[in-house]
Amino acid sequence: MELQARIAQIKGNGQIAPPHTWISSYNVNKNGKKYTYYRLMKADPTRSSHSKVRGKMVKYLGSADSKEYKKMKEAIARRNQLQDLLRQLQTLEKEVSGGQTKKKHKQPPLTTLVVELMTLVQELQAEIQSLKEQLKDRNRTPKELVPT
Repeated sequence: MELQARIAQIKGNGQIAPPHTWISSYNVNKNGKKYTYYRLMKADPTRSSHSKVRGKMVKYLGSADSKEYKKMKEAIARRNQLQDLLRQLQTLEKEVSGGQTKKKHKQPPLTTLVVELMTLVQELQAEIQSLKEQLKDRNRTPKELVPT
């Protein structure tokens, strides 16, 4: 199915932003100049009120030129594309099944499960990368420092 291929392609293109996150900007004045910086925010239900969702800072992203900002902007775009495709796929599945839905037990939405799974996979990939780097560092140790 074309939608599933596009979903797989988006997942393979890089990091997917966690759900309920967004990029927030703030300005700083230094020596008469105005600088804009960015940070990743996550919805914090404990701080939210009825009319406004408040966020908690997850990560500092730096300026618009920073690698972290650009990477997170792309990750959020991928997440939004993925959510849209998953909604389309869900709609098609309902149409194919004749609109009948089986109500066995309540499960979280498929999008939430997929995003949680992708987050876990990304964490594991980062851990594997870290272990690879540690192994490379050990292999670079000068031979005269290694006891024989």
